[in-house]
Amino acid sequence: MELLGGARSALVRAPFHAAAAVRGGVRVFHPHGLTAAGHIEFDSAWWTLPIHTPISVVARLSGGVGTPSGLPDVLGLALKVPLDPPGTEWDLLLASAGTSAWTRMVPFPSIGWRSARYSSLMPYSSRGTDTRWVLATPIGPHPATTSLHALVQAMGEAPLRFRLELISGSGSFTPAGHVMLTQIRDAPDDEQPSFDPVLHQPPEMALRPAWLAGVRAGAYSGSRQGRGGAEGARTQGTVG
Repeated sequence: MELLGGARSALVRAPFHAAAAVRGGVRVFHPHGLTAAGHIEFDSAWWTLPIHTPISVVARLSGGVGTPSGLPDVLGLALKVPLDPPGTEWDLLLASAGTSAWTRMVPFPSIGWRSARYSSLMPYSSRGTDTRWVLATPIGPHPATTSLHALVQAMGEAPLRFRLELISGSGSFTPAGHVMLTQIRDAPDDEQPSFDPVLHQPPEMALRPAWLAGVRAGAYSGSRQGRGGAEGARTQGTVG
């Protein structure tokens, strides 16, 4: 079974390795984006992290395909949450999707940052049992287009806010916290932080099902290797 898993991972990894190499080391997933600093606060005991305590985060907001400004794109909200012990982290990756039973599992293009509804696409299990999707909804002013320039302008006027919710397989929503991004970090795409949601998870939480997480890990690994060079050595994951 271990050999079969390794072969399957290699098969998944190969095309993403090639795609990143052909693109000259550019990220396969969400190639263009911007980074920001802010904080996240969890409000539900479902999380295995401290609740009602602001935690500093680094975020990356990005377009999944990098379509020309004004056209729909799969938008991404990636959060790097520090964990204990120091030096470890949770990479929470959310992509624009729907909120129904099936559409929350599939990336879906959005016409703008304001209308995007973000989903973890795969659910997390908490403490080995309670399995839920993580959703984020924009609150307050967000750009009506997919333009990154408009996003920079919006953050220059006010923080970007998101409401966090958990949704069960039966479709029950639970308020779970919020995210506030307050400061743009100026860095070109190739110097922005990388993320891997399979390698970097909180204690007692895991993406489900495990076999699909393994497939996803292969895709990220292939893209990471295809980027090669200093980037491959410097990072532990690929932006999703």
